Amino acid sequence: MLTADLVRVKFGRDLIEPRYICSDRPEDLELARSLIEIFESDVGCRRRDLDAHLCDFLGTGTAFLLHRGLAKLLHDRCELETRSDIEPIELRRRVFETAASAYKEGVGRRFDREAVLDAVARECGIRVAEVTDALYADLKDEQVLASFEHCTPQWLLDRYNVALAQGVLLRASEMIIEIRGESAAGYRELFRRIKFFRLLHEVKGSADVGYRLRLDGPYSMLKSSGRYGMQMASFLPGLLHCRDWELEAEVRWGRQRERRRFELTSQQGLKPYTSARGQWIPEEVTWFEAQFAKLQSDWTVSSDTELVDLGGQGVLIPDYVFTHVPSGKKVHLEILGFWRKGAVASRLRLLEERGPQNLILAVSKELHVAQEKLDELPGQVHVFRSTPVAREVRKLLDGFGE
Repeated sequence: MLTADLVRVKFGRDLIEPRYICSDRPEDLELARSLIEIFESDVGCRRRDLDAHLCDFLGTGTAFLLHRGLAKLLHDRCELETRSDIEPIELRRRVFETAASAYKEGVGRRFDREAVLDAVARECGIRVAEVTDALYADLKDEQVLASFEHCTPQWLLDRYNVALAQGVLLRASEMIIEIRGESAAGYRELFRRIKFFRLLHEVKGSADVGYRLRLDGPYSMLKSSGRYGMQMASFLPGLLHCRDWELEAEVRWGRQRERRRFELTSQQGLKPYTSARGQWIPEEVTWFEAQFAKLQSDWTVSSDTELVDLGGQGVLIPDYVFTHVPSGKKVHLEILGFWRKGAVASRLRLLEERGPQNLILAVSKELHVAQEKLDELPGQVHVFRSTPVAREVRKLLDGFGE
């Protein structure tokens, strides 16, 4: 992801538009190729050496924003590590204590640095050169480039264009997406990504006519959240896998947070850099499945759920589907955890009017939903503190199996 100072944009009236590049332009392909070669050749070198080799390419000022942006994306593909046989913090403690003792013994005279290092080396059973190498090995510049994930110049330039769009969405207050023509599996994967990144959302429409998604951005909150902004930006590559969509976002730009409008469509040709399937399952989901599987029950649980249409007014995106083995009956479970109070009220009204009877709604105590509101809902309600409790959910399921 690009940092704010590396995002290149231009303005037109109330619009903000990233300065995309042509990913098959020969000059940019050559630049990308040169940068990749530097990273590949410097595997095993210290970071300060890598930065020195990059210096001639990166330059200063706005003319080199593209160069520094590409280098940032390549840095994200690096694994850096501290290489030292002795813990640098512990080594520094020994050196400073030895130096302090030497200073006290020779008041008024400068102590011998080499003698101090030699004493520490003998104490640790290593050579003096190893002491000097390891003394600050944990600092950023002294870390070693252990590995670099290779990519092609074309991939890097395509990734850069997506990163520009993501950099704008980091400052979104709201994002509206119109999407149509996807398969059931495609819609399911997209909605699962929304829940994976814990985005506050409202969904209207149906699989037949398409959906309208409203996602709250980080700047819609009383206090903007950098982490939430990263989650919204990380959602974008999943949308790029879809075939027919338009996105419009309201963003707050600059120190004055001026309102700007950002538009993006599937026709602009941004290319995803993530896989299309199979990696959007939160850790707590797999944890709950494992806990439920330990219970003796006639129910099985799966996170491979189908969308449930709510009469064109929205969609239910279950986190789990439970199947009663003797009867084949299915029960959905949806978790309301990271939601705003207003969004929760709207969601509860929709479920009260159109929610299916075979539903367990798991509601976080942090949402402070009144009990009388929960009593009006169809199906069953499970109130949890941190994560849904498998044993309590099983008790509610047993009522459905009767």
